Amino acid sequence: MTEKDAATLAQLVAGCRGQMESDLCELFEELGPALIQEAGERDNASQDPGNHAAAATLKLALQAHWGKVTPALAASLAGRTLQAAKPGYGNGDARALKIVNDAEVALQLASREVLERLTTACREETNPLERRISYLVLRTAMRPGDTTFKLASLWSCIEAACAEVTDDAEAGILLLRLVGERLVAELPQLYRVVNEALIEAGILPRLKQSYREMTLVDPQEQAAESAKMESALDRLVKARSKDGAGAASGSEGSSLELFDSLKTLQTAPPLAPVGTHTNLVRLARDSAAARDVRPQDAVSLDIVAELFDHIFGDPNVADGIKGLVARLQATVLKAAMSNQRFFSDRSHPARRFLDSISTVAIRWGKVVNADDPFYIKLSELVHKVQTTYDGDVGVFDAANAELDAFLAEREKIEEQQDRELAAAVHAREEEIRLTRVGQMRAQRAANQCIERLLGTTVPREIEEFLRSYWRDVVQGRISQFGEDGPPTEEALETAVALIWAVMPKLDPGEQRRHAARLPGLLKKLNAGFDEIGAAPDERKTFMDALVELQLAALRAEKQKRPAAKAKSTPAPEEKPRARSAGPTLQVSHATKTGVHVQDISLPGAGELDADNTPDRADLRRVRQLVRGDWVDFITAGQSRRERLTWINPSRTMFLFSNSASACAISITPEALAVRLRNQTVRIVLPDRPMFERAIHGAINSLDKRA
Repeated sequence: MTEKDAATLAQLVAGCRGQMESDLCELFEELGPALIQEAGERDNASQDPGNHAAAATLKLALQAHWGKVTPALAASLAGRTLQAAKPGYGNGDARALKIVNDAEVALQLASREVLERLTTACREETNPLERRISYLVLRTAMRPGDTTFKLASLWSCIEAACAEVTDDAEAGILLLRLVGERLVAELPQLYRVVNEALIEAGILPRLKQSYREMTLVDPQEQAAESAKMESALDRLVKARSKDGAGAASGSEGSSLELFDSLKTLQTAPPLAPVGTHTNLVRLARDSAAARDVRPQDAVSLDIVAELFDHIFGDPNVADGIKGLVARLQATVLKAAMSNQRFFSDRSHPARRFLDSISTVAIRWGKVVNADDPFYIKLSELVHKVQTTYDGDVGVFDAANAELDAFLAEREKIEEQQDRELAAAVHAREEEIRLTRVGQMRAQRAANQCIERLLGTTVPREIEEFLRSYWRDVVQGRISQFGEDGPPTEEALETAVALIWAVMPKLDPGEQRRHAARLPGLLKKLNAGFDEIGAAPDERKTFMDALVELQLAALRAEKQKRPAAKAKSTPAPEEKPRARSAGPTLQVSHATKTGVHVQDISLPGAGELDADNTPDRADLRRVRQLVRGDWVDFITAGQSRRERLTWINPSRTMFLFSNSASACAISITPEALAVRLRNQTVRIVLPDRPMFERAIHGAINSLDKRA
């Protein structure tokens, strides 16, 4: 590696450090009010005199001295690398030794406890970062002993800065714990950004299968967790044996008979209404056939029944995924009865396959696209496992291998698509910048046009549609053809026709005219959807709602005629007005690959009111996004999940896409932050797979009742 390469890497490290320290100081600047409120709540709630005094003291100290913390933190962060380079600095420096009193010892112990908690929270990011730092040290981009990214070094600076608030030991302990609680969620994000920046620069890049990434667990934690679960299983089996459940005469044959009866139930016609799922394992558990099973099989039956209750009742699992899982009830019970390690061992082939369902499902959110190749493949593999599993885990090994190969192939395809899409967006960056003034003018005109059409009688769903989707159609046509252009006038006429279509029809003649005009209206609405690149599920959801509104309007007319004579009937309370689409500018265009891109940005600062100005905390959260993160974009109540696939070098443009739809979103960080604030964007947080969550919930629930 050349000297220039080393210098470039050193510059990269400096940039990562500067960003991390800036974000940390910004976070602490914002923490004051929250900490004051927390100290006050603990002061009011505490029954212990010592805790009450500590909380009261801390609240007063925070109000008086929190302003000193951020400057002290910035100064401490700036000096830590130089300190690390001094001879004798560190735990082995005899000059640092001093006699401490009990209060200081308690403060040190509390600090160490918080540091250990933060170390656990950040381990997923700090472990690979340490390897990258070693790489950089070997190439002279960093000095040996540099504490730039050491968590202990960061915490030492934070601890020193917090000491500016109070010299009362008990209040100081409470402050460190409160700060630690906040940092458990924030620090991993800061380290994650550093790791991703180094990966982008080619520093020990890792092969990432984005569709399967969920929260990772340290091997030591996993081993401890497995031991804890096995202990709980042992307690449950002993409790079953003591209660006489599963008598000594219980045999493996009894368990197989139960399993066969469950398979019969599974192949029978559905018992539950469409959209709901029957827990067949619970039905089998409550049957006469379950009385003679062995205690360990009875426990497996209890856990699996509880497990499917958790999954079917989980609001975060889409109905389409619940449908897939429901087909595996007999298979899961068989796997659990064959080997109880199924519950405690995540590496069990059956567990890995079941967990893969929920980790792949992250791409859909609440609405599963049954036409997506990913769903089709999962459904195919579920069917294969369901029909061929007879106790041999090789079936799951084969399914896992087939899914891994599919994901690897899809990843290659989508990486190429993402590169082409990013190139198209990158080529338009300057054009977007130059036309932003025109976009602002067109959007303002579109908002005014839509506003003139709305009245208090317009149904909420139609108003939200017009203020969002159709506003974008009108804006695009104004940009291209002018406010008085025929296409713009046609879009506004379509809006008027849409409003009329959902109004009560007063006579049969109106109903006939409505029936005659409806095909043309639907054709124009679909053309508008095409122009802005709306996803198929968004389009279908609105069209379904439109049908319901028209039918409701016809039914309401028949009921309202006689009631119209009652003049004294009080007017219904006026519904709240629908929220406008917000201050963001939205213009769609099609790429050569056929993908529609919705370009979203903010108008000039002077155009924004206080409620629509980017918040610093939201901007920081946006800066912490990395490629592969998923985000839900919410328009008129409809959620659309997209993955961050590209960030331009200056980080002034983010590109989100999802191969499940032929539409992508390019958005500026400021506009994304505003949408976070207005709750029209939601960042998808990583979570453990649904089977893992359900297994833990089921065992804990049964263990408490045992």
